[in-house]
Amino acid sequence: MTGEPDLGRRVAALACVAAPLVAGAALSRRVRAALIGARGLADGRVEAGIDGGFPRTLHGPTGEAWTLPRPPRRIVSTYLGADEILAELVSRERVVGVSFFADDPAISSCAGVYPPAVPRLRTQVETILALEPDLVCVAGFSEPNALRLMIGAGLPVLRWSRFETFADILANVRLMGAAVGADARAAAIAGAVEATLGDLAGRLAGVRPVRVIYYDPPSFTVGRDTLIDEILTRAGARNVAAAAGVVGPGQIGIESVFGLDPEAIVVPRYGAGPPPIEALRAAPLWRDVPAVRAGRVYEAPGAFMGDVSHHAVQALARLARRLHPEVF
Repeated sequence: MTGEPDLGRRVAALACVAAPLVAGAALSRRVRAALIGARGLADGRVEAGIDGGFPRTLHGPTGEAWTLPRPPRRIVSTYLGADEILAELVSRERVVGVSFFADDPAISSCAGVYPPAVPRLRTQVETILALEPDLVCVAGFSEPNALRLMIGAGLPVLRWSRFETFADILANVRLMGAAVGADARAAAIAGAVEATLGDLAGRLAGVRPVRVIYYDPPSFTVGRDTLIDEILTRAGARNVAAAAGVVGPGQIGIESVFGLDPEAIVVPRYGAGPPPIEALRAAPLWRDVPAVRAGRVYEAPGAFMGDVSHHAVQALARLARRLHPEVF
């Protein structure tokens, strides 16, 4: 991970990157050998007991199955989305490790939630093992070899790799709820998001979509197959980068912005600094973009626009009000 704060935040916001798991040397040769030839990694799933309670079965990334005799009491989170979800699912004492990004207010929706004594993980497998977790939450971008080492050491691992839609995010909320024994709370969180999505869809039905580009200086944008694209679309916008063929996160130059001729520009704001519209107006060429000249530059909290948890719906609600105040 880069040491440059702005780039680190951008990577975390656009690509859901959290603290990587780095393979360590503490595990035995026998465990390492057992992991050779392991199958590809899959997302987790949880099977409840006959009465819907515990014990439950957690199915892991390489086909293993762990029995969870009771709700996990020592949970480790290795990525920011899980930090944020767990903050609303379980009591603080049940989380014994969180990602290095949990306390960054520029990108985190749970900054200050976890006590300082809880380790912030930007870490090696040995550190996770030392915490003696009974559940480790990892993402699809977690380092595969380190993940296999944890599995080989017997740690129950809950993996989730899909963050491109609200449906993906809410499926992860429900999955984590099932794993930690907070099914009802997870259902309530997901239900609240779905209610907001439904309300916004009703309000925005029939509005003319505003041609918008998402721009994260110095040159980042997003196209289709991203959660930000869904946020823009649901907020009553037409993502001109997606319409131009951009897929996923990408880069864009000022010439392309002129060519796409957006009616408005959405810019994430990370913490302190001048408002985005002032920054663009102060930049040669950008001040000549029609949307900038007209003052149609809408800032959005970076923590919400780049979120991969249920908090992402707050970015959608705020942006919808900016683009279509007439329906609120």
